Amino acid sequence: MNPSTFSHAHRDFRQSFYFRFVLLMHLLPGPSLAIAEWHGELSVLSDYIYRGYSKSKSNPVVQGHLDYEDDAGWFTGLGISQVSFDDRSNREHADLEVKPYLGWHLPLSADWRSDLSVTGYVYNDKVFDHDANYEEFYAVVHYRDWLSALFSVAPDAYQRHATVFNYELNYRRDIFDTVQFSAGLGYQQAKALLGKEYFYWNLGVSWFATSCLALDVRYVDVSLNRAHYAESHFDEFYPRLLENKLLLSITLGF
Repeated sequence: MNPSTFSHAHRDFRQSFYFRFVLLMHLLPGPSLAIAEWHGELSVLSDYIYRGYSKSKSNPVVQGHLDYEDDAGWFTGLGISQVSFDDRSNREHADLEVKPYLGWHLPLSADWRSDLSVTGYVYNDKVFDHDANYEEFYAVVHYRDWLSALFSVAPDAYQRHATVFNYELNYRRDIFDTVQFSAGLGYQQAKALLGKEYFYWNLGVSWFATSCLALDVRYVDVSLNRAHYAESHFDEFYPRLLENKLLLSITLGF
């Protein structure tokens, strides 16, 4: 994601702001449901965690998001984030990731709905000495507002001639009127890219302080160890092992 999410009377605010966090926490890495036609967010995160590894060398990042949904059910949007891979010694290295996406909401029944979408990952420079722009295709099934299952495929992840499949199951429940618990479990088939297939997971609490401000505290972890990472492989793709397993974020939505 998921990818999300944001916008305006109290009921709409709780649903849309929640989905923002689903994208923000990468419970749904692709775009998700949206309530209003236009909505956006600005977030500060203690780390940019993506499916079990850091895209920011365990440093804080600023992210922005703008979404549009048509009454007919299609949606589009653009996400922007700072990035910092472990390739900073290379002369050419990316500092910015842009994620345009396009998708369609498909209602299935009173309780079930689905999303089909495609997301691009565009970098302003090279990642580990390679051009790295690529696209990923998503299918998400939602049961009511508390359970989602996601499948995605990236046919040429980071332009490494590696097809990566990803599966996620995500759960969320309101604890109080303005507090929500959520958790996610994912499985990444990334052997062609990272040399391993692995699980990753998270759980946390979101507090919707106002109609446009939310705070999130989340524990994240992954079944990878240091044998699958390296500090400097120059032209190989070796993202950073998780150092900060407690992820904090603050999001301003509109």
